[in-house]
Amino acid sequence: MKIRRFTTAEAPLGVVTQTDEVFDSSTVKDATYAFDIWGFDEVPELPLRPQDVLGEYTELGLFGPLGGVRVDIQIIPPVIGEEPPDLSETVGRINLGTGGGMVPGKDGAGMHRTDTIDFVVVLEGETNVAYPGEDGNVYEITIKVGDFLTHNGTFHRWHNRSTSNCTLMLFTLASARNAEETPA
Repeated sequence: MKIRRFTTAEAPLGVVTQTDEVFDSSTVKDATYAFDIWGFDEVPELPLRPQDVLGEYTELGLFGPLGGVRVDIQIIPPVIGEEPPDLSETVGRINLGTGGGMVPGKDGAGMHRTDTIDFVVVLEGETNVAYPGEDGNVYEITIKVGDFLTHNGTFHRWHNRSTSNCTLMLFTLASARNAEETPA
């Protein structure tokens, strides 16, 4: 799937647009791939002008600071077997940005949470998402094309048990303060 980004900005005489070829998800073969395609480190003042948003986009990383917003793409290739991919291997390959507070789960096996609210839409394929239940068991759901999922700073792990890539559009990450931690 080829992904294009269309950006608009308000100029003195009307709206101007820019189109960018962002990524071709078919190029991802054997490792989770994630990157941001849009974002702000703080809520911007509107209207956005061409000089504010047009031109070459600078990657900001998956997570922004408190109050920041990121729109990310994550491609999860299939993993055959019961063991989900090693989260530390994935994290070592991607730009996490400046926030997010990724915390591994006590059971390992890719379980983690971030200090973000994630809005996820499946664009292509399907993947499984596991959650620890209150009873100590791990439960798993399958999300497919068109499904919408919200992580509210909850523990989860990804495991694509299908035979083809899953493209998620897009974590729209809103960095949030973790109430269980003391503010800096």
